[in-house]
Formats: sequence, C-alpha cells, structure tokens
Amino acid sequence: MKLQSLALASVIALGSATIPHPLGAPDADIVRDVAPGGGVLVVKADGTVVTWGRSPAGVIPVPTTLTLPGKVLRVAVGGSSVGSFTGYALLEDGTVIAWGANDVGQLGRGPAGSNVALGTYPKPSATPQVVTGLSDIVDIDAGDKHALALRKDGTVWAWGWREYGALGDGETPPKGSLRVVAAAAPVQVPGLSNITRIAAGRLHNLALTRDGHVMAWGKNGNGELGLGTRVNGWTPATVPGLDHVIDIAAGSGGNNGGVSGALRDDGTVWTWGTNSSSMIGNSRSASEPDEEGVLHAVPEQVKTIAGAKQLAIGSGHVAVVLGDGTVRMWGHNGYGEIGIGSTSGAYVVRPVKVPGLTNVAAVYLGTMRTYAVRTDGTFWVWGFQQLDRGILSKNLNVPTRLELP
Repeated sequence: MKLQSLALASVIALGSATIPHPLGAPDADIVRDVAPGGGVLVVKADGTVVTWGRSPAGVIPVPTTLTLPGKVLRVAVGGSSVGSFTGYALLEDGTVIAWGANDVGQLGRGPAGSNVALGTYPKPSATPQVVTGLSDIVDIDAGDKHALALRKDGTVWAWGWREYGALGDGETPPKGSLRVVAAAAPVQVPGLSNITRIAAGRLHNLALTRDGHVMAWGKNGNGELGLGTRVNGWTPATVPGLDHVIDIAAGSGGNNGGVSGALRDDGTVWTWGTNSSSMIGNSRSASEPDEEGVLHAVPEQVKTIAGAKQLAIGSGHVAVVLGDGTVRMWGHNGYGEIGIGSTSGAYVVRPVKVPGLTNVAAVYLGTMRTYAVRTDGTFWVWGFQQLDRGILSKNLNVPTRLELP
C-alpha cells in the first residue's frame, strides 16, 4: 500500500448551519462513515476506505487507502486491547467482510451454526474475508471481540465472543465449564424484530425498535443495560421508561464498565451505566468521578442538553451534536479528547461546548480520541494520537483538520 501524506490546520470557526442528517450519517458526497478504534476506518464518498493506526500488519502511520473487494457503505472496528484489531466493512451489495484478529471467531468465517471449540484459537487474517451467510445487511457494529449486523428485514445477527451474553442468543457456559463457547459464524439474536439501529459497546449492546424503544443485552456489571440491576443479560430485554428514541450509542468507561445512551425525538439525551469517567453527564465535581455507592442503572436525563440531533459514546467520553451544528462533550479529557484546549482536571463532569467547531454533520468517538465531519466535507481529529507514530504522533487538545488521501 502506498502511504499518502496529510496536512494539518488549526480549527477555524465559519458560522453555524443546520445539520442535514441528524443521526450521524453525513451526505454520501461528504463521508459515508467513520469507525474509530485503535485503528481508524473512514469511508469516503466514492466507497473507498482510508485507514491509519493499528492494523493486522502493524501500525500504519498516516492515512492510507485500503484495497477492498467492493465499494463500502459502513465500517466497524473491534478490539480494545493493545495490538488487537478486527476490521469490518459492509459492502454496497449487502454482504460483510472482516479482517484481523480472530481468536474467538470474530471474523465470522465458520460454517453456519458453528462454534469455536474451547481451547482452540482460529487463525487471524490480514486479507478481508466474507462473513458467513450474511445478505441484505444495512448496518454493522463491533464490540471488543464480537460483532453485530442488522438486516434489511429488521433482524439482528451476532458472532464472536459469547461471554457475559454479548451475542444475546441465550447460550450460557456448558456444564462444568466457566467459559462460554464463541460463535464462529453469525447467529440470529432472538426476540429482536423491526430493529432500525444497533450499537455495540465493548461487552454489551443496544438495539432501537421501529416504534422508538430500546433493547439491551450483554454485560451489566455497572447497570449499562438500564434495567435497574447488575445482572448480565443473556437475551435482549426492553429498557424501561424510554420511548420516542431516535438514536442510540454504547461505549465504555473505566474498569471495563459499559455506558449507554439514547436520544429522544424531543432533543433530550439520556445516559446510564458506569460513571467512572463522569460519562453520565450530571456529576457534581471531578474529585468524585466514580460517585462511589451510586448505581446509574436506569436512564437519566443529561440535565444541560437540549436540541440534540446526534449522540456518540466512546471509551471514556461522550459527544452530542446540536441542531445548530455545534458540539457538546463531557467525560475523560486526559488526552485532550474533549477538545477544549487543555487536559487539566482530567475529567469534564458536565457538557461543555467544543470551541471553534461549527457546521458539524456528525461526530465519532473511539479510544480517547474524537473525530468530526463538517457539512463542508472537511474531516477533524483531536485527542489521543500517540499510537499512530506518524505525523499524528502528538496528542491534540483542539479540533485539527486532517486531509484524507
């Protein structure tokens, strides 16, 4: 692959505009999709994919165009541990391809209905491979070692790691074992129909129904399923008290705890799960980010947010795009991922405006890093950049423009 050069420029405020697509899907002539993680995948308007950061072949230091077997609509990145990366791409023909780590079958290449035998570790692949049996797919997402796909008929399919109920198919550890077998090929998640959106955290998942309700399953040690308990969900359950939802997001905070969020059609934002990085958005002070003894196991409204149009949750931080094209963020800021010009205090406990950033179409959050696409088609980055080892080897504490090849 030929490495391309990039240029960085300081952020310039150019006034405000109404967001054309409120749910994080910019016009196809701008950028189709962004999947941030240890490695970043960006789908350009022509269906080609640019990547940098971690990859199966090591670290790619600058944005580089991938060679893939077709034009791409959506992308996802799995893997949160150092050196772990699995990439997923939804092609225009409705099939899904995957490449990278595969130790628990997260490439989904096994025969239909197959599992990964305990004690075995399927081989990784640096070359994209077709995920078994998927067709008519309209959306994808990925957690640490599992992936989700949404079909056109409103059903959801999952594969990879089953621990904590991440696949939602009800499979629990076999008798005499402490481990759950992984799914080497996609399985249908039972109890889900008429689904319009999916969201994967590291170990838990959300699905949005056509009538505006939220389903949740997977790890629940910090109440990230929104059910008022800490009991893991081996099959999907409806999150009580939420309706008229139009967008969902899932991410993680400290100690592997999950965080969930929902955006209602009245512009309010609701969060639940761990508050270890002040991601709930209603903390009193940075000195008590964990709020020891407080369980945020049911959705609660983020008090200072109104007029929201898109919601994103990353690893330690949260972002909301408002109807005027500006961005509000909160959570961990130790690497400048909130974009306010400093890293002091480590935590931003309540939503703050990202200065100088306007006309935003969508934001995307990864591991201690943030990406934004503006309505003029420009691409902006900030936060943790040191793993990239190239021109972006310096952390950025303000939004900075990046030219894609």
